[in-house]
Amino acid sequence: MEQKQYYWWWEKFITKENIKKINKCKLTSEKDRPANVKKTSKVVFFPYKKIKKYLNNALENCYVSNNNNFQFDLFNFDENQNINHNTYSSKNKSQYDWHIDFNFTNTHDIKFTVLINVSEKKYEGGQFKIMTASEPWHVKELDKPGNMIMFRSHILHKVEPVTKGERKTLAFFLLGPNFR
Repeated sequence: MEQKQYYWWWEKFITKENIKKINKCKLTSEKDRPANVKKTSKVVFFPYKKIKKYLNNALENCYVSNNNNFQFDLFNFDENQNINHNTYSSKNKSQYDWHIDFNFTNTHDIKFTVLINVSEKKYEGGQFKIMTASEPWHVKELDKPGNMIMFRSHILHKVEPVTKGERKTLAFFLLGPNFR
């Protein structure tokens, strides 16, 4: 794991073989998002426990990173909690405009967002960017399949349009008691 100013990342966290297995999993529910101006990717949800064995202790690494860097209060991750499998396609120039990750409940907050690149083929575009204090920053580490990043969910971020091929990512969220 390495730390940048705004995020943490792990290189080659998932093998190509496990990426293929993840992308072949039978998925529980699917939602296309063409009507959403902010996000135009295909999103599929499935429980974490379904792919846990392919994720090389991803959760444990994120909790260690939190303990070493933030010490946020986090809930234990429920293995039935859904993971998002996002497919950004050049067919419709899929993208996700500037946003933060939050929930609509007052019982807990999303503390961290974790993204893993699970693309099997090369693609163009689809750069992941975060807003720094002064300008957008391209998080180049997420361009490589198998790499994982973790960042504070309240940081403004986006995915640029995919112009060739398909970009695939997993997304999951670490939750905790409300910030005070």
